[in-house]
Amino acid sequence: MDIEELIEIVRQKPVLDALREEGALDRRELEQHLNVSRSTVHRFTRSLRDSGVIERTGGEFVLTPLGEVAAEEIAEFQSTVEAAWDLAPVLRVTAAHDIDIDLEAFTGATVTTAAPGTPYRPVNRFMSLVRTTETLRGLDPASINPLHLDELYDCISTEMETEAVYPLAVVEELLASHPERARTVIGSGNLTFWIHDELPFGLTLCDDRIGVGVYDDETGLLRTYVDTDSSTAREWAEDVYTTYRAEATPLAEAVDLDRLLSDSAASSG
Repeated sequence: MDIEELIEIVRQKPVLDALREEGALDRRELEQHLNVSRSTVHRFTRSLRDSGVIERTGGEFVLTPLGEVAAEEIAEFQSTVEAAWDLAPVLRVTAAHDIDIDLEAFTGATVTTAAPGTPYRPVNRFMSLVRTTETLRGLDPASINPLHLDELYDCISTEMETEAVYPLAVVEELLASHPERARTVIGSGNLTFWIHDELPFGLTLCDDRIGVGVYDDETGLLRTYVDTDSSTAREWAEDVYTTYRAEATPLAEAVDLDRLLSDSAASSG
């Protein structure tokens, strides 16, 4: 088979899909299913019959054994390419840090991207997951969005067990700008900070879903957030989180927490 014949079969994917889903169909049924003319169906089916992908039996078209394989593989190929297209920002950042990622694990994932006029769509999606989880673990190379600081504070100080790995500069900024809140949530026992200065991307593990976040280098805003309830994706996320968490330093070993909070509180007062 040459490349042009293969391309022609791929172009006729709607016909393959129809026969794969519905079984045997006659010409008129194909016209109605595909919403095309009789001449178009004739052209499509003639091409596929010449390639041995479909055959006509008793006035109806059916997939041949070769056609069944071709239809399944072409559908899987489309699914993989669509997933790769949606996950392009994630693929770039994982490749840059030599982190393997299984595209199939993210098939059907919810992909939320920032757009002109709606720059906070990804972080709003993240917060929608936070509201429904009792535990939260994650890696985050950027500062917490101020718009959601109050809500995160409330969730953590009341019940949400949280373990977060941040760069030292981000944690110091957070503690310095909100010393009393930091003292409260850390004192609640629900929040544990770990320090790692070379985090590749945002990663969140909630009770039911995991998410991957990619930030804009210029604005620092969350640009793309991909989340899924796939068990395979969760295994991947657990492995990535465990690796970076094992390399991280406990906050108390990285800074003099009491001094920092006291100095920040005195400055703000």
